Amino acid sequence: MSNICWVLAVIRTLANEYMQNVDRRADDWVTLTNVVGHDGSVNEAARDKVVMTLYNITRENIISTYSPTTAGAESFAVVQPPVYINLHVMFMANFAANNYSDGLAAISHIISFFQQNPFFTRANAPELGPEIDKISMEMSSPDLVDLNHVIGMLGTKYLPSVFYKLRMLPFASTATQAPTQPVKASEPEQQ
Repeated sequence: MSNICWVLAVIRTLANEYMQNVDRRADDWVTLTNVVGHDGSVNEAARDKVVMTLYNITRENIISTYSPTTAGAESFAVVQPPVYINLHVMFMANFAANNYSDGLAAISHIISFFQQNPFFTRANAPELGPEIDKISMEMSSPDLVDLNHVIGMLGTKYLPSVFYKLRMLPFASTATQAPTQPVKASEPEQQ
């Protein structure tokens, strides 16, 4: 079964490695966290970093994967088809006034990273689970009203940001709903 936190941590690690190759620094460039805490306090650990935040989860409705049974050794099992979800992720340049231009450069590097790596498979991201064949990162462009809602929901002021939709994260349970026997051909009747 997929794990949202694990997948986002893998993407964060890959983005951070890319940014460290472009511009090495002592600490991480990218952190997976909130800019502000639930109590409204500033998250000091996110200062002068690119903050990666999940702001929405939606169901992918384009793909149809209906397969009512899976084969077993001597029978079949009725299972629910997987659900594919999309994770809406925001990357914010949380850089103080004197480092504002560093934040703009960092956001530019994030865009370059996903432009060069729009898809992730076990070939280029071996830490992804075996149930993930391929996920993609698509840049999205919320309008100003949606952007205002997201920023307000996160409890922060606007920071230079870029939005992505991580598509096609599968969720499938291995639990059997019901066993079923295969259909056997009947012998022809004798006349």
